[in-house]
Amino acid sequence: MYSKARNRRRRGAPLTLWLGAAAIALAGPAVAQEAPAPTPTPSPASTDPDPDPPGTIVVIGDRAIIASLKDFAVEQTYDEDAVGSYAAGSVGEVLDAIREENGDENPAFLVNGRPVADAGDISDLPPEAIQRIETLPRGAAQRVNGAPGQRAYNVVLKRQLRTAVVTASDEIATDGGWSNVRGALQLTRIEGQNRLNLSLTGGDSGFLLESERPFVPRTEDTYYAPAGNVLPAFGRAEVSPALSALAGRPVTTVALPAGLAAPTLAALVPGANTLNASNRADFRSLRGASRPINLSLSGNRQLDDRFSLSFNAGASWSDSRSLTGLVRSRITVPAANAFSPFGVPVTLYLEDPDRPLLSRSKSNSQNFSTTLNALIGQWRGSLNTRFDRRETDSAFAFAGPLSPLANTTNPFDGTLAAQIPLTESRNRSRTLTASISAEASGALVDLWAGPLEARATTSYAWDSYRGTSTTSGTQGLDQHQFTVGGGLSLPLTSRDRNALGGLGDSDVAIDVGYVDLEGFGSLSRNALSLNWQPAQWLRLVARTTRDESAISPFLLAAPATRVEDLPYFDPVTGESVDVTAIFGGVAGLLPEDRRTRSIALTATPWKAYNMQLDAEYSVDDLRNQIGALPEPSPAVLAAFPDRFVRDASGTLILVDSRSINLTRERSERLRLGVRYTLPLGAPPRRVPASEGRPAYRTKQTKLQVSLLHTELLSNTSVIRPGLPVIDLLGGAAIGFGGAQPRGTTSANFALTRGGTGARMDFRRRGPSRLLYGSLANPQLLDFGQLTTLDMKLYSDLGDFFRESKLAKGTRVTLASDNVFNRRQSVTDPDGFAPQAYQKIRRDALGRTVQFELRKSF
Repeated sequence: MYSKARNRRRRGAPLTLWLGAAAIALAGPAVAQEAPAPTPTPSPASTDPDPDPPGTIVVIGDRAIIASLKDFAVEQTYDEDAVGSYAAGSVGEVLDAIREENGDENPAFLVNGRPVADAGDISDLPPEAIQRIETLPRGAAQRVNGAPGQRAYNVVLKRQLRTAVVTASDEIATDGGWSNVRGALQLTRIEGQNRLNLSLTGGDSGFLLESERPFVPRTEDTYYAPAGNVLPAFGRAEVSPALSALAGRPVTTVALPAGLAAPTLAALVPGANTLNASNRADFRSLRGASRPINLSLSGNRQLDDRFSLSFNAGASWSDSRSLTGLVRSRITVPAANAFSPFGVPVTLYLEDPDRPLLSRSKSNSQNFSTTLNALIGQWRGSLNTRFDRRETDSAFAFAGPLSPLANTTNPFDGTLAAQIPLTESRNRSRTLTASISAEASGALVDLWAGPLEARATTSYAWDSYRGTSTTSGTQGLDQHQFTVGGGLSLPLTSRDRNALGGLGDSDVAIDVGYVDLEGFGSLSRNALSLNWQPAQWLRLVARTTRDESAISPFLLAAPATRVEDLPYFDPVTGESVDVTAIFGGVAGLLPEDRRTRSIALTATPWKAYNMQLDAEYSVDDLRNQIGALPEPSPAVLAAFPDRFVRDASGTLILVDSRSINLTRERSERLRLGVRYTLPLGAPPRRVPASEGRPAYRTKQTKLQVSLLHTELLSNTSVIRPGLPVIDLLGGAAIGFGGAQPRGTTSANFALTRGGTGARMDFRRRGPSRLLYGSLANPQLLDFGQLTTLDMKLYSDLGDFFRESKLAKGTRVTLASDNVFNRRQSVTDPDGFAPQAYQKIRRDALGRTVQFELRKSF
């Protein structure tokens, strides 16, 4: 058996201690006070309204050094306490959390007011490097050659910082069987605009086995056993009429007795209608083991007042393993076999406990990028270079076919299982990407309502893919892309310039682009957006975009790969079966064509409390959608009948899952969000030094709330031309990942006081349905609604032990995902869960608890 003990680890500190510590830490003077009056957003050149005392670190960031952004007021400001409330380990984790709360899909990023080509330039910095994060309104990203209608995030770093941060964490599943150990080291130095950061992270998680959860195997899987089980052959109802007569009842299964090389019918009667136990669950993982390591080095150098150079280099290694069972075989023992007592053909089910099947994937990657930024007067420009290299080596082991049993071979002497051949399918790939791009933006001419802003981009990229498979040889593809694009932002009205000022501030932006794929055709991109701010606290952005995307060489040229014994739900029969699946590239795929129309409204009516209200209605029209073959619903079978192979009995045995183009998918969605911050205690004040104690500033208790709801109003698909329109919300789903819920909701609450606090994240996925069966007899699977809660308690020990050097910069965190251990329920019309949709399959881990210790020096 694959050892379960190796996956079990000690548990963290008792929850009650952490709850007590958090309660004491958060208890502050609850002095009743009037809400502070809203204060205007400071201009770029202004300082904080509460001047910092001598010695306090100040910031040098100024988002308005980019002339095209000077008219965008800050929507939200996340100060150091707000950043700390996420108890994150890196700047990237903080930005991901804020993006999710705001519903931002593709924002632009700035550092100290300067755009960065890649968020990776700063993602590995520790959160201690952040002075504040500013979110700029929708439309700001387009001004710095970002996506239309998107926000921009300005990360303002501290002026001076030298720190080393060490993090260690241990996470376990409370249901047992799984653990994950992680560690990180970050070395950071910041001096003005110059910075250098080295980051090393790694982790090690173990297998989670089927035997470590209440997993219900397929009936057929229970037939296999090391000692062997005998069942009827060729569809007969009983194993042997002679055995049934001897047992006095029909015999449908026989558990072979161990160590009996020449069994007689009489010796088999005790094992009639029973089964020897299968060991497969001890050698089959619900969740594989992994060991990732990531190393990165990034920095920026201010060359002079106009030029700066940034770079980002990284390397990663990953080793992932999965257990897929034991070598096994189903063997027909002919009636004429000299050692068979049955007198008729029977089927023998055997597995070899000494040969577990292991799938393994190793990968390594390296990347390097540089960006030369220039600020000359009202114009900004950058020159970017990037190189990426990735190699993967995957191996899948499976049992091969056993030769027909000879009449002179003894199938009961215990040696037959070792003769089952073991086969390995191996795949190797290498991907290289190199690119160089240049962009510029600035003011062309001053008009009645402001300057006419222009932007231009050009780039060249080379993608190379080479893949080798033991089943289909070597394939490869080189792809070259040459891109040009440009855009204009035309001001329409302006309050400051008295140009139809009664209408507020507004502008219209247009962008166009062209991509030449050199032998693979060409692509086009265009976007038109209207930005209107009728009041200081209200902004409306309407946009329409079209973006044709180049296809990855991997999707076109990856060699075909066969994976055996893959669990698969067959919606036609309602059964869960193990199939042979084929993966790989497909020549002739068409590029995706996404067209989006949206109108978004953002209101910030109460700046004192950082209140922000968001509403967005969008229509997405995706043509030639590329994706893996969905499950064989009636609609999918009608479109791709050649992708599914069944045996003579109608059992699904092979699925060609290589990528396909779906003709068209259209969706309408409404997204609503609200976020705000409530101060709950006395405002911060400075406590002077006394009795040998250093001066410090008190912290204020705050409650941060963020709510986001997305309602899918409609979602339809046309799989292939000539086929009917499918309503993906009405049960006639095509099966991507199960079923599409109509509504999803997330809610985040953070109660903080300085570096100590508690965070709760709720997520709700609404109910949905999935069609299966045949066109003549359709059935529906019901996917129940699922609500989960994640919770995090954390404390900066330096807030309580101010004179302790050991406590200073030390943060302890206790976190739990899926606190109530909820899993989604999927049931058929009779109220039963199909084997492939068991709760354990939907979420194998369940509730996890993580203890983390983090120290900055």
